[in-house]
Amino acid sequence: MSPMNQTPRRLSDKLLNAFDHACEQGQVDVAEIVLHALELVLTKEVAAGFADRRKHMEPALEAFGRLKALKEKVVIHPKNGT
Repeated sequence: MSPMNQTPRRLSDKLLNAFDHACEQGQVDVAEIVLHALELVLTKEVAAGFADRRKHMEPALEAFGRLKALKEKVVIHPKNGT
């Protein structure tokens, strides 16, 4: 199996994947909950001294911007129906 196809090992990576999936599905409420869980995990990792394990925080930081944009899109263009 190539590295690109491997399942992520870190909980934070799995949460980022779940966040991306929720965004793709337009599930704003779910994306927000998953992002909050990600924030908790990353905060605990830093407090426990594991901050150096994640070399690139950009994907996590970008997630907050993506959620904000998704929320604005929903407010500006709310879905009709259910």
